[in-house]
Amino acid sequence: MIIKAVVCNGKILIINFSEKEEKLCKKVIQWLSDELDITIVPIKQQMNNFHIDPLTRTYVKNTGETVYLTAKQFDLLYFLFSHRGQVFTKEQIYENVWGYDNAPDASNLSSFIRKLRLKIEPYPDNPRYIITVWGVGYKFSEKEKP
Repeated sequence: MIIKAVVCNGKILIINFSEKEEKLCKKVIQWLSDELDITIVPIKQQMNNFHIDPLTRTYVKNTGETVYLTAKQFDLLYFLFSHRGQVFTKEQIYENVWGYDNAPDASNLSSFIRKLRLKIEPYPDNPRYIITVWGVGYKFSEKEKP
């Protein structure tokens, strides 16, 4: 059995299902989100060797080492991770993570991403998680690169 926990409008929902039922459950959750105009967020998310927990606001490397992230570094990481594969412009990132309508100097975000990569990427100069989409912005990789 697989036990999943999700937060829905501030309430915790524990779901217990088999692997076969997981696909159906994801469809139901998506339908509920669309029909009720709410956001359902999994409490603990992971992707192969990438573990992030929004309740404890921690990121743990596959070695088991907990990585210290500043509040905004965690917010940025969680935002991108929660929208894996979706490309965001720098302006969209500023709006969603910092709450700015008008983005400050775009070079600030590049520097911020660089510092975050230094903490979470195995090879920061060849990132496998936070990917630059040239001429557009950034995304979190849908699949982990080898």
